[in-house]
Amino acid sequence: MNTVIGKPVLTASGAQVIPFTKVTMGYLSGGGEYGEVKAIKEDECFPFAGGAGTVINLKPAGFLIDDGVNCRIVKVTDDPLDGVIEKAGALIEKLAGKHEAE
Repeated sequence: MNTVIGKPVLTASGAQVIPFTKVTMGYLSGGGEYGEVKAIKEDECFPFAGGAGTVINLKPAGFLIDDGVNCRIVKVTDDPLDGVIEKAGALIEKLAGKHEAE
């Protein structure tokens, strides 16, 4: 699995929003001989069947937001637990910032 970084988008406030996407690829091929099994002479063709297929899955993973002061990642996820973990991290950062200011 690889990640593709998109083209940055500039907002009116001057922040850059950079999308990133997870890319998954799968490739499958196969083949086999069909018909009667026998010795093939040079002037005869092989009774062969084959096929191949490729699957590409692109899934938005999130955005990297750079406002010139801070840089943060906003994830796009279906899992509610990821959202709770992300919110908890932001809360801890805010509490730590307030504690340092005192």
